[in-house]
Amino acid sequence: MRLGTCFLGLLALFVTGKCSYSPEPDQQRTLPPGWVSLGRVDSEEDLSLTFALRQQNVKRLSELVQAVSDPGSPHY
Repeated sequence: MRLGTCFLGLLALFVTGKCSYSPEPDQQRTLPPGWVSLGRVDSEEDLSLTFALRQQNVKRLSELVQAVSDPGSPHY
């Protein structure tokens, strides 16, 4: 559970700033087959997103999180 909490904390650091996406002028906005655009979300509306990621190198991630969390570590 601690590893999951650490991962969510790190993820939160990346998404706390205002995010905006604008494709490059030569890119087209296309939706995958079967998807429907409902338009933009109102800027005042809360939007909850869930991402599922395949876990890889979980042991190494745990080691890195421990290293940056330990005041005695050179990676602190």
